[in-house]
Amino acid sequence: MRPRRCAGVTLVELMVVLVLLGLLAGVVGLSWRRDPAPPPIENQAIATARHRALATGTTIRVDVMVGGRRVTIAAGPDGSIIAPRDVQVDPLTGRTAHE
Repeated sequence: MRPRRCAGVTLVELMVVLVLLGLLAGVVGLSWRRDPAPPPIENQAIATARHRALATGTTIRVDVMVGGRRVTIAAGPDGSIIAPRDVQVDPLTGRTAHE
């Protein structure tokens, strides 16, 4: 009798290859992105005011242009951002979204 010769690949080998391809796709996907645009000036001013408020323990007010108009935004000593009702501000990034 001749020994039987295996032809093809096993399920384990196929699964290992699929896992490796998935990991490779994940690494490439995370590292392949466009450079983010620099934040607008008002975002930097709001973020700076928040940082100063947290560092000094006082409320810091800053005037910024949002949607073509000048608004006053306050950063509280607890890190909160106080803005007019029609201006939404993300307290962590300082990004504004005006209506």
